Amino acid sequence: MIDVKWMLLPLFAQFLLSMLIYIVSRLRRGQAVKKGLVKSRFFKTFEGEPPPRDVIAADQLILNLFEMPVLFFTASLIIIALKVNDNVQMILASLYVISRFWHAYIKIQNGRLAIRALVFTISAVMLTGMWVWLMIQAFFP
Repeated sequence: MIDVKWMLLPLFAQFLLSMLIYIVSRLRRGQAVKKGLVKSRFFKTFEGEPPPRDVIAADQLILNLFEMPVLFFTASLIIIALKVNDNVQMILASLYVISRFWHAYIKIQNGRLAIRALVFTISAVMLTGMWVWLMIQAFFP
């Protein structure tokens, strides 16, 4: 077993990704308003002419970061609570977070669906592996 505190590293990295995307989204919104590409009122009511695609992509990514990553945070906190952190969980958690950074980069840069879908699938497999291994550790120690 590895000291459970090490599981905080991938959790913190995922948190940093979320904060980074918030910053990117805010900057893109501000630039779009400043350039006159969208009215600031749009972000209050979400009515009227929509913002440019890059602004929408960042906003969508924020929403995405509160979908599957919630399952990652849940699994990680259970791993910490049960004190079942090991090399397998650390590798799976780290690969999950790396794939989420990769997914975010693709979404923010160009949004190529085929590559993004592949990376999303990789992250889903890593997360599923975490949950399966957690169940094995919990019920078959």
